[in-house]
Amino acid sequence: MKQSRRPGPGPCRPGSGALRPGLVLLSFLGGVSGSLAQGVLTPPSQIYERPASSYSLNTNVSGGIPPLAGAVVQAPGLFQWGPLDFHPHLLYRFIYGDGIPSGPTNHYKTVIQEISPGLMVNMGDHWSLNYTPTVRLYSNNHFPDFTDELVALSGKTTYQDWGFGLSQTYASSFGPIVETESLTAQQNYMTMLQVSRQLGSQLSAEVGVNQNFRFASIGSGSEDIREWSVNPGLNYQFRPRFGVGLDGALGYDAITPGSDMSFEQAQGTMNWQAGDKVILTAGGGLEVRQLLGAELINPIYNGTITYRPWDDTAASLSARRTVTPSFYGDEVLVSTTVSATLRQEFLRHFNLQVTGGYGTTPFVGFATTTELLFPNQIGSPAVQAHVQQNRTDNTRYARVSLGSTFRQRGTVSIFYYYSETTSGLAAFALTSTQVGIEIGWRY
Repeated sequence: MKQSRRPGPGPCRPGSGALRPGLVLLSFLGGVSGSLAQGVLTPPSQIYERPASSYSLNTNVSGGIPPLAGAVVQAPGLFQWGPLDFHPHLLYRFIYGDGIPSGPTNHYKTVIQEISPGLMVNMGDHWSLNYTPTVRLYSNNHFPDFTDELVALSGKTTYQDWGFGLSQTYASSFGPIVETESLTAQQNYMTMLQVSRQLGSQLSAEVGVNQNFRFASIGSGSEDIREWSVNPGLNYQFRPRFGVGLDGALGYDAITPGSDMSFEQAQGTMNWQAGDKVILTAGGGLEVRQLLGAELINPIYNGTITYRPWDDTAASLSARRTVTPSFYGDEVLVSTTVSATLRQEFLRHFNLQVTGGYGTTPFVGFATTTELLFPNQIGSPAVQAHVQQNRTDNTRYARVSLGSTFRQRGTVSIFYYYSETTSGLAAFALTSTQVGIEIGWRY
């Protein structure tokens, strides 16, 4: 079986010539590919969560575990200046990790310290701007220190039956990620314009036009993906607690190096709130992707069911299947994940959260072969495209955290995280354990 091209595993230094920021078109933007690729390090917990009453059921929401009662509602900021409302926030994380990769088969123990000061500014009733850098310091010299950045601008307004939304996000990171199992530099520029209209009391229509530029550098190699998509949708809310919808997508990925892809998606969606204890959101359909003259058809879906028997207890079960371009040319990831979360609050200020999941990710490659249609006939050979599976990763993980709030605006938690990945390519197998503490504050 042909193996897909793999960039070299050596450490990638920020600022290398392979990483190009490019120009962001301030036109209709966003991104089906989404955000930065999944990192090896466990992500931070939310500093604060919204109360359950602030959640509204929307046909296009894929779900998640709603926050528990007693969470802090965001109050006016630390200070105001005219229409500007300032909300500073800070997060510090101390992690001891074992099995942290700098490249395939190169796994180390290290202490990681992350310092994330940030500021969110609400500009009147329509605009919000957030900037959060994250300084990451390693004790092991196999990992260079680096500063990640996140800048997000979003705006929304309404006019009669029309709604308008615009968002622009820039995100950069440098560190080990699951897909490459190497130190990987990433820069994402994501923009989305969304227009919706209410067509009567129950029916609404919307369309989003999106752009996502992802520039990545892995060792001595690089992969740049520029994606454009149009996402129309119809929603029909039969009752306040039950609705259905139909979503679609038409998109195009320009990939360097590699071959460009186009894709189409169609899926039905639904939301249902069964009484005050159960919430179900789900969607399912098909994606068709074309590359090198071949066609790949995959089911896609996402769904979450949340059960809240009491105000201080919640449990959720989620499943998701997506198709996205890989960091390796002429290849896509077909990711299927299932996860469960249990959260319990007690003694008013303490919370325990247990999360576990399983995922399988085939790396599906597109390739061409050249052959004579009739061996005894003189003529030009035929080029045929076909699909092949280059690698499959299977991952299981578990995370346990115990946290508390202090002085109303502060949080502290300790956590343990375990993940194990088996792979069709032995070099990409990985077992990692991480323990740590995080302290956060938000105004």
